[in-house]
Amino acid sequence: MKKLFAGSWVGNLQNLALFHIGVFLVSGVIVGIFLYLAYQTNVYAETRAALKADIHGFVDAYHFSRNPSTLRNLVEQRMKSRDISSFYLLMDENGNRITGNLQAMPSVIDSREDEFTIYEVHDDEVTGNAPERGPYHHFDPYYDIMTVSVVFENGMSLLVGRDVDTYQNFHWIIIVFAWITAILVSVLTLIGFLTGAMILKQVRLIHTTADTVINTGDLSSRIPVNTATGDFKHLINTLNTMLNRIQDLVMGIRHVSDNVAHDLRTPLTRLRQHIDALESGNVIPGLDRIALETDQIIATFNALLRIANIEHGKRAARFCPVNITLLLNDIHDYYLPLAEDKEIVMHPDIPQGTPLSVMGDKDLLFQAFSNMVENALKFTPPKGSVHLAAACRNNAVIITIADTGPGIPKKDRPFVFQRFYRAQNNRNTDGNGLGLSLAKAIMDLHAAPIDLDDNPPSGLRIKICFPVAEKNH
Repeated sequence: MKKLFAGSWVGNLQNLALFHIGVFLVSGVIVGIFLYLAYQTNVYAETRAALKADIHGFVDAYHFSRNPSTLRNLVEQRMKSRDISSFYLLMDENGNRITGNLQAMPSVIDSREDEFTIYEVHDDEVTGNAPERGPYHHFDPYYDIMTVSVVFENGMSLLVGRDVDTYQNFHWIIIVFAWITAILVSVLTLIGFLTGAMILKQVRLIHTTADTVINTGDLSSRIPVNTATGDFKHLINTLNTMLNRIQDLVMGIRHVSDNVAHDLRTPLTRLRQHIDALESGNVIPGLDRIALETDQIIATFNALLRIANIEHGKRAARFCPVNITLLLNDIHDYYLPLAEDKEIVMHPDIPQGTPLSVMGDKDLLFQAFSNMVENALKFTPPKGSVHLAAACRNNAVIITIADTGPGIPKKDRPFVFQRFYRAQNNRNTDGNGLGLSLAKAIMDLHAAPIDLDDNPPSGLRIKICFPVAEKNH
């Protein structure tokens, strides 16, 4: 039994549905048969007991009086009862009717149980006071009565009966109910089969796509959604979205790996050349050049590690209110000499009254804004300008960094925050392509979305929106 339920047969959804329907059907049949037999047996047993008691009463009365008129008087007395429950027919030794609410001996239904006989009596064959008919007598003008009879010493005979029409009808009701149940179960079986087939079709689509991804490693495979409906459609959309996200992450890893190899190949090659030169003694490069190449490699890896730590939220525990006004002023003062050297004008638009505060990590925020300002200064030509502004609007702190450089094409903006991505596709530009990636990771940690837009007539505008740490006036 354990192997049966652990096997693949029950694991099939359609087989499992059919199994449960079969169990339900068999259980219903068994319960129906049990109830029918129990009810019919009890009812007929009670009827037979009542008939025996009734007929014994007549026999005892006759034996006590030895007078035939006693039987007639007793029958007629019973028929006068308002709550009459039986049928009576008293006949003489020749079979002629003496009294009773039956006009003649009724027709025998071919059913006998010991001394008891079941008769079929038409309404016209009943006279005088008789048991009340059942609710369906308009459709069936016949009584079904169970009787018992006795013949006395003088040749007279007495037949006593009780209506079992209701019980006979119950028999047919059980049969009709059984057929209705069988039809309903058949319909449910068909519905269950079709539903199981539809579900299995969707499951097989998911299974086939998952096998393709597992066996081939092709993350571009997607589950067809055109035939899905209801919750399966939502599930397939969720799984496809998950596959899109996994594909993006894998492509990002490949992109980062390729760019790390590309960006580190040049400094490592130069470093190797310097080492070879030192070993050969032909050319002695300055140790400062070797240190610079090494520092560039270390800086690249440190930047990657910082981004990874920030993306995992490892610095969120250090959050506290940060005076963003003071922070931006420090950044402006820090980069002002660089801007003057490049003949770039820096326009600070930072409120000097009530300070603006945000919840965050001061060091990380300084790093992020420094990267964005440095990036703006890098690509802004001489005689250009960089605008650094802060304001509180709609219960949020808005930071804006705008420059008059070449800007970023709209098609490149979704990718500029990827690691090592450079909008100009120029690997000769100074830097490692991680500045904006680090800034984006820091802003994501602070739940501060970054928007990129044009800065007419030319240039890029970066807008960062922080939730306020406390009410700013």
